Formats: sequence, structure tokens, C-alpha cells
Amino acid sequence: MAEQAPAPDDSQLGPRWLNELRPGGEGEGFLEKNLRHSLMFVRRPVSRLLVTFDNLSNVGDTSVEREPWAFKYAQDEQISHLGIMAHVSDWYRDPDLIARMKQLAKDGFFDRYDRVVFAGVSMGGYAAIAYGSLVPGAHVVSVNPQSTLNPDLVPWETRYENGQRQDWTLPLGDAAKLTKKLGRVNIFYDPYHELDQQHVDRFSGDNIRVFNCWFSNHKTAVFLRKIDALKPVMNHCIFDELTDLEFYRLYRARRYLPWYRGSLSAYFREMGRIELGERIDKAFRIRLRNKKRADAVAGEGADTPESNAEPVKQVEAGLAAQPEYIKNLKRPDEAGKQARIVPPENTGGKAPARIARKDMGSRIIVTTMKNEGPFMLEWVAYNRAIGFTDFLIYTNDCDDNTDKIADRLQELGLAQHRENKFKKGGSPQRTALRVSQSEPLVQNADWLICADCDEFLNVRVGKGRLDDLFAAVGDADAVSVCWKLFGNSGRMAYEEGFVTEQFDCCLGEDEYPNFRARGMKTLVRRSERLERLRIHRPAFRLDKGDVKWVDGGGRPMPDSYLEGGWKTHGAFTHDLVRLHHYAVRSVESFLVKRDRGRTNHVGDDQGENYWSTMNYNSTRDTSIHARLPLLRAEMARLLKDPELARLHEGACDWHRGKIKDLMKRDGWDEFRDRISKINAAPDVTEAQAEDVSA
Repeated sequence: MAEQAPAPDDSQLGPRWLNELRPGGEGEGFLEKNLRHSLMFVRRPVSRLLVTFDNLSNVGDTSVEREPWAFKYAQDEQISHLGIMAHVSDWYRDPDLIARMKQLAKDGFFDRYDRVVFAGVSMGGYAAIAYGSLVPGAHVVSVNPQSTLNPDLVPWETRYENGQRQDWTLPLGDAAKLTKKLGRVNIFYDPYHELDQQHVDRFSGDNIRVFNCWFSNHKTAVFLRKIDALKPVMNHCIFDELTDLEFYRLYRARRYLPWYRGSLSAYFREMGRIELGERIDKAFRIRLRNKKRADAVAGEGADTPESNAEPVKQVEAGLAAQPEYIKNLKRPDEAGKQARIVPPENTGGKAPARIARKDMGSRIIVTTMKNEGPFMLEWVAYNRAIGFTDFLIYTNDCDDNTDKIADRLQELGLAQHRENKFKKGGSPQRTALRVSQSEPLVQNADWLICADCDEFLNVRVGKGRLDDLFAAVGDADAVSVCWKLFGNSGRMAYEEGFVTEQFDCCLGEDEYPNFRARGMKTLVRRSERLERLRIHRPAFRLDKGDVKWVDGGGRPMPDSYLEGGWKTHGAFTHDLVRLHHYAVRSVESFLVKRDRGRTNHVGDDQGENYWSTMNYNSTRDTSIHARLPLLRAEMARLLKDPELARLHEGACDWHRGKIKDLMKRDGWDEFRDRISKINAAPDVTEAQAEDVSA
């Protein structure tokens, strides 16, 4: 990603971007070619948007193979990508480009994504921060950035004469003054590069995270790529958060890079410490020789001779004693780092056999729905049966009685219903969560979770109730729960009946074929530590003390989750609770879902790619069936209301009619047949059922 990608191989028809954007290609997007800059956008399945700005080295590239910086990376990760390509070295000081990016922000172009990340190197690093400021909450990956080239603000900057001649009176002229409304701003640079250091010193704020890339000079992105750190760094910045501990662990690979040895040795030689520079060269050769020897005997149990390793240790000890070497070093103090996530107390308790609903307190689900009519009463009944007390339901553009059912639930005192008003291209879920913070129901809740109509909490302890879970986790502030993806279980046709009973084929307990399989949601206790409810995990007020946050097995979450992260980590456990996710249901119901579009990601197509990443039938899990008696009883109570029963039946009729209508459209029967063969359910016998019940 640090350099322009090489030309595609001969087996590919044309450049990579053309293969996606050409008529008949798999991609969807646009290409806008302008005199000074061009914009290329490709929409992909992952609900993250990467916005990149080319660096100075790509300005003169007029080849047809040219593509935006990080195009191949975004393509491989299936991340939506807006790439801004510069045709002149103007530091993106273009009034037309500024106006275009402002218009995209105004139109809600950036609002449909769970996270927007602006990224670039040097000239592009400046632009990533400056243009990122147009999207409040956006994250930034900025490598070797200039804060500005306005001579009045940085008179000490001696590089980039052409950049300094640009019009810095236009908006977005000083990136250092534009970070306040951004999310996390990750800056990577070499603190020994004096001019870069002066630019970085101009940035301030709690959201600025500086990562020191010692002796990488002004080519930090290339340096990171050569030590295989650039891609994992980008992954962390896009999908969760990059911690100091993880970055400096990755950066340790520099020890085997000749470039690093040369820069380090030259640094001390230039200071007149020639002997120390020679010792560094010698130590590097020994370390590289030891590594090659260790790689050659890997798996045989042989150790590198200590006699060869000792000179390396001596030199490193000597370096650590040099004042110049430790200047600006901000390594994390791993030994003294205080945990901000701590284990809860009073865990392992047992809930009473019976708890009156009036004694449960307030357990709220905030949810968004569109055309979920046939399925929403089962979902409400199930969640009431396990101990949720209230629902805050936001709906938009419903055709199948979903909004009317929500209205009736409100009339019966079982839920609160709100029309979800969001701007074009915006995220219904994010909009709903934002406005829900002012709702008394949310403000007075004891426990909160953001959950969808296809997500069912399967408590695996006690009698499967929330009270059993709460007793098990003690005084925890939050409990994160990992998805378990359920497939169509071989069912083609839509049939009335409980989703949780019909669909029992799913991923294995520890099977994670893609990033979606590690998605999580979080139950959070309302307290002074809670800042706000978010889609996958809450935001906490870190100035209010330690947070007692556990995973689905009751084990403390890593501290890094306080900064971000929506997926489960590698050691995540599920002993106490799992979130069953029935994203596809039957093939015919998925047709309706595809026609509706993604409720929480407007504009995203729910086609074959979505089906293939959510429809898994590798094993069976019937543990949630233990809740069927309670579910049936609660569903019967709901349907005793004649109006609710009428609306429910009408929703089911509409769903069946919609399926018939869709099957008359060109290509939809072929689509149905095609997806039915993707990750199809095998013949799984009861003997193969996975017993994960408590």
C-alpha cells in the first residue's frame, strides 16, 4: 500500500479497477475524472469505508493501470473504497475538490457506514486529516503528514516549494486545527526526522494517537510494508483500534530489516560515535545470522547459541543508555500498565427460581425494523420470556404492518414505537441510537442492548434467563456476546412458525470463516460509567473509574476494547451466553430481505455475497429449543389480543404475496436457485447435533 500497486498480471482482463466498474463487472460505484483530481468509488460488502489520498510519487502516473492508494488492500478486504487521485502536486488545495467532498458529506454519502477511515501518506497524510474533518467521527490513518504548507504557519518548512505556492486561504488549510470533531487520529512518523517532528508537534487533543516509527525517515509507509506491519496496522485502524502494545509488537520486526540497521548506524556515525555505529552493524549481522539459523532448525528444538546472542544484548543495553536514543521514545510501559478493565465481583451466583416482572427492573432493547412483520412477535415474545421488560422500536418505510404492530404493542404497554427519521443515505441504526439517548425509557434503564429482530440471546446458564446470566457475572458493567451464524437449514420455502425452532443448522461453536462470524453485541448496565449505547459495544466514561466488562464466558475483555472494536478477540469465550443470529432464514424469505435492502446499511445490496457470508449449515445447535415452552406461552398471550393477531396474520399474508411477486420478476428465480446451492445444508442427523446447552 505504500507504493503504487504493480500492474495486474496477464491473466486479468484490464486493470483491477476496470474489472469492478466496467459494465457487467461485479462492482458498483463511479469514476469522476477532473483536471486536477479524480475520484474512484467502489462499493463492497464490508460496512467500512476507506477514503484514501494519493501521495506525491503517484502524481505523474497517467497509465491505465493506475489505481488509488490502497486499492488492492481494500479489494482484498472487501472494504468500500473512495480513492482520490492527484494529477498535480497541489496538496489537494483545489476548490472544486473541496466543494465535491463537502457535497458528498451533505448528501449523507459517508453516513451509511459503521466506520469511515481517511488515510494517506505525506501529501495524502495531510489531506486525510483535513478532508476527514468534513465527516464528524471519522477515523484517520496519517503517515508522515504535513500539518499545512502555509508559510505563515510553518516558516521552518523547507520542502515542497510547489505545495507552498498553493492557495492556503481556502478552507481546510491547517490540518492541525481540524481534528476536534474527528474520531481517532492515528499518526505514524519517525521522531528523528526533524521537519516531520515539527509538524506532528502542532497536533494536540485526546483523540490524537502518535506511533513512533524510529529510523524510518520520511518513508514510514514503505518501511512498515517491508516489515509486514502495514496491513495489520490498517486492519486494526479500520476494524477495531490499534493499541500501543500491538503496534510496537509489530514494529519489533524492524530488527531484521537492513534499512533499519543502516539508519540506526548512520545516526550514531553522524553524531561522531563511529565505534557505536560499528557495534550496531556487527550486532545486526549476528542477529540476522542467528535468525537464519533459528529458521533453519525451526521445529527441531534447537536454541540459538548464547555466545552469539550476547553481543546483541550488550549493544541494545548500550543504546538504551544513550540520551539521544531515548529522546521522544514513548514506548508503553508494559510492566506498569494499569488495567482499565477489571474482573467483576460476586460472580457465579444463582438466580431465584421465580422472579416477578415488577422485581426485574428495566431491561431495554433498542432496535430498528423494516418489514419484519411476520417475525417480530416471536422476537418480542422470546425476549419477554427470558426477562427483557421493554422495547424501544424504531421503524421506517414499512409495507407489511411492522409499524402497525409496533403501534399496537405500544398501546398495550409492551413497547415504545418511534418513526425513524434519517437523512438520505444515512444509517437508520445510528440515527435511532443517537436520538434514543434522550428517551426516558433509555435514561431510566437498568440494562440496555442494541439488538435486531433476527438476533436471539441464548443464555446457557441456569434456566436460560437474563437473571441467571446477571447472577453469573456478578456486578459486571457489561457483557459482550458473540454471534453464532445460523443458515437456512435446507429450507427453501417460507413457512409460518418459530424461526428459532425451524432453523437449527449453523456454524460450529468455534468456527469463524469470516469477520462477520466474530461480530458481537453487548449488554450494558446503566451507570455513571456509561457514556452511550452503541451498535456493537458501549462507550464508557474512562474518567469514572475501572470498567467491569466480560465476554460471553464471564472472562474480562482486553483493555483495548475501551478504545474500540466490534468483533470478538481470539480468546473470547461463550460458556454463559451466545447470540444466535438468523440473518437469512429460508431462501424465499431472503428474497424479501434482498428486495427490502439492509435495514441498517441503506444502499447495500443483500445479494449472493451477503448470503455466502451469513448462510452456514455445518452443524446443528438445538440448545435454544429449551426455551420453546416459555416462548409458546408468551406468544399465546400476545395473540390473545385480537388486533395484534389480525396484524400478525396480515404481515404473514403480505410476506407470502411478496415472495410470489418477486418470483415473477426477471432473474429472481435464477437468483433463488443459485443461492440455494451456496453453503447448502448437508444431511445432518440428530447424532451430529451440537450440545451446547447449559
